[in-house]
Amino acid sequence: MSVLRIGDIKEQCFDTATLSAFARQQSSVPLRRAGAMTELVIAGVAACLAGEADRSTMVLWGSRMGARAAGIRVVVDVAIARESPFPFDFLATQPILAAIPLQKSFPCIESALYQPWTGDAALHWQRMRMLAAVFLQAGRHARVLCGQVEPGEGEHIGRWQMLEN
Repeated sequence: MSVLRIGDIKEQCFDTATLSAFARQQSSVPLRRAGAMTELVIAGVAACLAGEADRSTMVLWGSRMGARAAGIRVVVDVAIARESPFPFDFLATQPILAAIPLQKSFPCIESALYQPWTGDAALHWQRMRMLAAVFLQAGRHARVLCGQVEPGEGEHIGRWQMLEN
């Protein structure tokens, strides 16, 4: 059994324009309907993988307010356009929509999983680390990126940590 290595937590802080520009620069696919939550996931993963070798990677992430902010954005966009929402606009799918540009932009990512927020940051991180350890010990992936992304009004924050064997 190999020893689990847990990296330091990397924190990112962006204003809206900088986050949007950085995420679009890192993505190999257009981010037409991406909100701050998806952009934070892309920015965090890009930062974690910069300079790293291509190895099988899983991304686990969650957000306290991101899904709600994305849902509100969908409702507001639909109201402004005065049209029906597209099928992919359903509120429940907003968090995992980040998986599509992630897997297309970073070929080493084999799995992406949104972890619902439990309301307690310490429990959230512990649950993600435990799940990451299970996937690593089972040999399903060489590394797991765990993240918490929090879109805000003017400031967007992401915290990321890499776990590997």
